[in-house]
Order: sequence, then structure tokens, then C-alpha cells
Amino acid sequence: MPDFVVHDELADFWAATEAFYTADPVRHTVALTAIAHRLARSTSEAPPDTLITAHRGSDLVCAAFRMPPHPLVVSAAPLDLVDDLVRLLLELDREPTGVTGDRRTAEAFAAAWSARTGCGVTEAMALRLFRLDTLVVPDVPGRMRLATADDADLLGRWRRSFIQEAMSHLPADADHAAEIRAQIDHGDAHVLWEVDDVPVSWAATSAPVHAMSRIAPVYTPPEHRGHGYAAAVTAAVCAWARKAGSTEVLLYTDLANPTSNALYQRVGFRPVLDATELAFTTEP
Repeated sequence: MPDFVVHDELADFWAATEAFYTADPVRHTVALTAIAHRLARSTSEAPPDTLITAHRGSDLVCAAFRMPPHPLVVSAAPLDLVDDLVRLLLELDREPTGVTGDRRTAEAFAAAWSARTGCGVTEAMALRLFRLDTLVVPDVPGRMRLATADDADLLGRWRRSFIQEAMSHLPADADHAAEIRAQIDHGDAHVLWEVDDVPVSWAATSAPVHAMSRIAPVYTPPEHRGHGYAAAVTAAVCAWARKAGSTEVLLYTDLANPTSNALYQRVGFRPVLDATELAFTTEP
């Protein structure tokens, strides 16, 4: 069994995992963006993170982390170490509310966790990771505009609506406007598509992290749907990411939404892998 290390500081965890995560920024897109955002902000009021690495000699062989309230991220956890990781989390009394990662790894962890704790497992969201190939810019009326902090209140309301509609397993009562202001300060791009100076659609992307950006969310209010605005704003935010230096532009789709899956492929995205977010419940 390798030597597990529980890190108290995110900077130490990042020092141990940076080379591993950045060697495959597509597979580890969630890890890279989550760590970059957390390192850039003060987290004194946030619940403590769970940060674990495993080593054989000088070689890193496993990494997993949780930043509450989000689930455990296991994109760098080999299947043969899942049981050991579960045992360690139980010894530490660090009980995740769920797990996310590529489907095979996340399901293996959830099965091991359920076997030891008796909890139930439900799928919060079935996901597919897409990577931008050749960008196809649709011919849609309107223009793009980079959002500023002055747009945060509008985008905060749209973000709450997006979560309520598409990600109902997440809490929608956060201060979304403040979160968007922080993201803009961090260098993330929030792009609006406007028609006659009226915002009709919105997409956001993380600032480049080791030449990788991930788009989320893409949202069009119901009254503006059916005109191609989501495709237009997605293409615009992709162009921004590439101009900013990202050679890998990624996004996750909800497999339960065939409309968005088809839309992203029309603008040039191609599937990479299937992933899942699994929630742990008190009922077996």
C-alpha cells in the first residue's frame, strides 16, 4: 500500500499534484479549475478542505480532494486504491456528500463507500466531457460583449435560474452576484450575447489554467430561446478562451439534455469521456 498524506494547506497539495494534474489537463479539468479558483481567494470562512495524496517513494500515485459543499473529486484516483482511500476517509471522519469523476472511477468509489457505510447512492447528474475541435461560428443576429461587475446582479439572477432549472441538486440560495464578481476579478470571462443592446444569453469560461479553459454555465432565459443565441454565445466565449491562450477548451453536458448536447457539437465540440456526479444518501 502506498503512503497516504493528508494535507492541511491547499498550497502544499498543489505543490504535490501540479505536475500530475497538468500532464492531462483535459481529464483533470475540474481539479485544475477548482484549485486555481480556491488558491486565488481568501477561504478563511470556508469549511476545511479534504486534500489527500498517496505516494510510492517519490512518485505520486493517487490524489483526491473535496472542497465543501462540493463532492469528492477522484479524477486522479486509480481503481486499485479506491478501497484504501475509503478506509482513510473513514478514519479521518471526513465523510463526503458525494463523488464526481470519470464514470468508472466515481462508481467504483461510490460502491466501496456504500459497502462500508451502508449509505445509498443516487446519480445527481450523468455528464459527458466535450473538447473543442474546429470552432464553427453560427450566423445569429446580435453581438457579444464581455460582462463587467456592473452586470453581476443580472447574471446572479440568471445563475440562480440556471441552477434551479438544470442543477437542482445544488443549493440555489448562494450570493451568486458576489460569486460572479469574484470570478471576473479572478480573470474568468462572462460573455453576454446582446440583440439591440438587450442581453439575451450568457456563457462563462474559466481563465486559462495551463492552457485549459472550461465553459460553464451557458444560459438563455426562456423568453429568448429558440433563436440560436446559446450557440452564438458559446462560440463567442470559445473564441475568447482561445485568444486568451487556451489550447484546450472544454465543457460538460448533462446527458439528460439532448438539446444542449446537439448544440455544442454543432459549434465544434467532440466527446472525450463520460463522467458522473453521485450523491450519498442516508437510505440504502
